[in-house]
Amino acid sequence: MQSAKRFDILLNILLPLLAGSLLYSLPALLHRTILLKNHLADGLWAYAFLSSILIIWQRVVNRFWITAAFSTAVVFEWLQYLHVFPGTGDVYDVITYFLFFITALSLNKFFRTSLKPIS
Repeated sequence: MQSAKRFDILLNILLPLLAGSLLYSLPALLHRTILLKNHLADGLWAYAFLSSILIIWQRVVNRFWITAAFSTAVVFEWLQYLHVFPGTGDVYDVITYFLFFITALSLNKFFRTSLKPIS
């Protein structure tokens, strides 16, 4: 694997997932607000999820998979709201997912151009 791709995966998938996990698992070390604990961790997950899709497609925006990611987030929250999955299922989570998905899409052009493999 090229070093640029490894760096891309580390920065845009592993680091956000690790940060989100730490927000959930370090309650004794920080006084977390609901915003940090729930929404920021969810947003970091959403960013990593969409970034992984973009990386798989060599950062070319594939409308089908982007739509599938957005739809998955909405359906997941809806199923939580219906108590099919554990969780609260609220509209703020959906808004958070969308904001972080849009962030991943917005930063996509930067990563596509700056992390090109050196020929």
